[in-house]
Amino acid sequence: MKGKNMEKWLECTVSVGQFTGEFAVQGKMFDSTVFSMFAPEEDLQFSKEKPTGNEHVEGTIRVIPLDEKEELMLVALPRPTFENGQTITVKKNQVK
Repeated sequence: MKGKNMEKWLECTVSVGQFTGEFAVQGKMFDSTVFSMFAPEEDLQFSKEKPTGNEHVEGTIRVIPLDEKEELMLVALPRPTFENGQTITVKKNQVK
């Protein structure tokens, strides 16, 4: 079961999505490969204001840590990415 105490936040860039309440999310995996996905507002935090128009803002997306090894962490995203499914490997320092 996904407990609130297990939740962490992964650094990402957020822009307006195709539908109301949805945002386009881009981030980097441990090897600097880019991942992208759409996510609802409830799975995101914004560093400032929500993005508008063609604006991109820094933010974080909710993740669940699944495994750790040295400086890497396997995390589950709230939705699948376009490229890699719902789990990705990131650097631990990208997760708060």
